[in-house]
Amino acid sequence: MSVIVKRHFKDGKRSTLVPLFLPCALQAVASLLALAAYAQAVHEQQQSPSSAALAGPGSARDPASDPNALSLTMRDAVKLALKQNPGLLAARLEALESAQTAKIARAAFLPKATAGLEEQMQRLNLATLIGQESAPYSVGPYSNVQLDANFDIPLIAVSAWRTYQSEKLREKASGRDAAAVQESIAGVVVAQYLSLLRSKATEQAVQSRIDLATVLLRLANDQLRQGTGTSTDALRANVELLVEKENLVRAEAQTRGYGYGLAQVLGLSEDQQVVPAEILTASDGPVPEGKEVLDEAFETRPDLQSLSALSQAADYDRQAAEAQRLPEFHFDGFWAQTGRNPAGVLPAYAYQVELKVPVFSGGRITAESARAKLAAKRTKDLVTERRQAITQEVRNALSSLEAARMELELSTEALRLSTRELTESRNRFAAGVTTNIEVITAQTSLAQATDTQIGAMYDLQQAKADLSRARGRIAEDYGK
Repeated sequence: MSVIVKRHFKDGKRSTLVPLFLPCALQAVASLLALAAYAQAVHEQQQSPSSAALAGPGSARDPASDPNALSLTMRDAVKLALKQNPGLLAARLEALESAQTAKIARAAFLPKATAGLEEQMQRLNLATLIGQESAPYSVGPYSNVQLDANFDIPLIAVSAWRTYQSEKLREKASGRDAAAVQESIAGVVVAQYLSLLRSKATEQAVQSRIDLATVLLRLANDQLRQGTGTSTDALRANVELLVEKENLVRAEAQTRGYGYGLAQVLGLSEDQQVVPAEILTASDGPVPEGKEVLDEAFETRPDLQSLSALSQAADYDRQAAEAQRLPEFHFDGFWAQTGRNPAGVLPAYAYQVELKVPVFSGGRITAESARAKLAAKRTKDLVTERRQAITQEVRNALSSLEAARMELELSTEALRLSTRELTESRNRFAAGVTTNIEVITAQTSLAQATDTQIGAMYDLQQAKADLSRARGRIAEDYGK
């Protein structure tokens, strides 16, 4: 039994059936052969209901033949997004800028020195310089050659040190912000890819129903020509075929739309689209306990780590503002080789220890300290709020995952029962004890069960991705 035959019977919604009575022996033999083929397909589908929902003939339009189509697995798509997404690249550049800001703050308490080379030719007017009234009225011209160095070494600068510590924490926060953007981009790619898989599975299911409707229309037309069928059966089959073709057009357009959207997230060119290299599955795995997941989220979530670093930076800002009242000690000086010409230079120098004590600042230090305290309180409140939000996200993700598992289990059982219902209704119709309305209803139920199972598999995979995102590990789980 081929997979195509199996899909034809499994994914069909409605069909035009043969008349209630089959007086012709040829028609009876055809019906018996069809029932035997369907029974074998049902047996195979019961052995693997989940995979049967996805297997089957592809659409007549093959996206892989498009030169602008890029076939990617989910892992490849996430890797590509993390490599070239413009928003993520901008966040990483911002983190590099923050690192340079920290280096600038560090320079405030590190030794500084400047060197210079100078050659002068001077003539001074003594009348304007010192008020001399008698001759001579000028001095010079004379030359001066000087090679000098100035230096300043902060010995105690508490405020500058606290400011540097604050900027280092902001550098860390900026790096975690880039990691948070990476998590967000990975989450968008996974969600978009899963939507693409779901749309592709729906497209394949509709294509299978088209194949079934085509076979049934051919059978209805044959029966009509033989005089054993009615024109109503043929019309019903033709209408069903046209409806499913409309559904296929809609499904293909949706699949292309998801492919274009994913290409935009990946930073591809505007004429490219992504086609999935995987199929939607019901794969699942063990999940840690709720408390374990929550503890992991508190440790790994980059957005929480960023806020925690900013909270510590705000506390250092407060300490830096208050430390402005403390004295600062500097050791600075000047050294030079100076003379009328290079051969006659002599050393000249001056060294000093400088103490700076703020006496009155007009209320600036008090205001800056108060502002820093308010900022520190605000960032602590943001950390608390973020922890509460993460707790809620983890709980929702665990609840959604459990619900998705139950939904998949129920939809799989519903698919099995719908398949059995269709088998029995076909047998009853072949035996002449019922009308084709019962069979059409059973086929509709089977199609609905197939769509429901596809949706349940999508919900399961999306719930797993949401839990990974809540744990702060989606980029690692899906991209490495």
